[in-house]
Amino acid sequence: MPSSECTPSVASEIIMRRIQPGKKHETFVMVEGETDKVLWEEFRNKKCYLHEVPEGEGKDYIVKELKSCNGLPGIAAIVDADYWLITPPDELSTDNLLYDDCCPDMELILLNSPALKKTLRHTFYKYEIEQIHEFAEKLKEESLRLAAELGYFRLLNHIEGCGLNFKMYRLKDFIDRYTLELDRDLFARRLAERKTWISSKALLQGIEELREKYPREEYNIQLCRGKDALDIMVYILPTLFKSQIGDDLPHSMNDKELSRTLRMSYERGYFEKTSLFSCIRKWESDNVPFRIIRQEG
Repeated sequence: MPSSECTPSVASEIIMRRIQPGKKHETFVMVEGETDKVLWEEFRNKKCYLHEVPEGEGKDYIVKELKSCNGLPGIAAIVDADYWLITPPDELSTDNLLYDDCCPDMELILLNSPALKKTLRHTFYKYEIEQIHEFAEKLKEESLRLAAELGYFRLLNHIEGCGLNFKMYRLKDFIDRYTLELDRDLFARRLAERKTWISSKALLQGIEELREKYPREEYNIQLCRGKDALDIMVYILPTLFKSQIGDDLPHSMNDKELSRTLRMSYERGYFEKTSLFSCIRKWESDNVPFRIIRQEG
């Protein structure tokens, strides 16, 4: 039976499912959102149940649930490690917490696979495949570079608790789609507007300190946030297509469409090359007979 401290919403669901016929050894896996649940449906074992945590809840909530339900077997959670990969807290070693130790979130796992090339060659099918593959590499490289530049601001906010609200601003207001550069001074000024506790100068100084401590050449993908990378990718797509391919973009695309097509293009073979796949397989070997990923074939 679960600990008396176990949150009823999760513990009760586990217990109620486990008493149903044939579900004694059903694996219970928490995931962070709707799109994660849809993606994992592609790979899950038929005896694995995916539980989407309440909207607005994240890793802290999941860690709390895992710890309080520690007495129940076959419980795990798949999470985006985000900036925990750069500044790992004790929570990262929580039992049954599964994550990729290279890519900080699911969108970046998708972008760091051949799924982007597959998506673009099917989207721009009238062009030479090799030409589109080269374009995909350039698009990914520039998008991740710019997302990492933004990532320094997000990392500073994560470490220092600056109270910055990134949702108020559009990336296109600070990124020049022709020079592919972020106006850091303007971005810092906008973030610090009407904030008495921090100035744009202090933000920029903090960013420079982070650059020295976490150089982009070494931490590029860990600095990124996947949604930023997708947003940037869609924003620079028309001008980069024109400069690299020589034509006007024949097909418009928004970040939600790109995210959806990337998920659809993501293959099991790509997944099997990730550290997350290895992490899940290790968990399965330590928690027999519970399974998360279905066997191939």
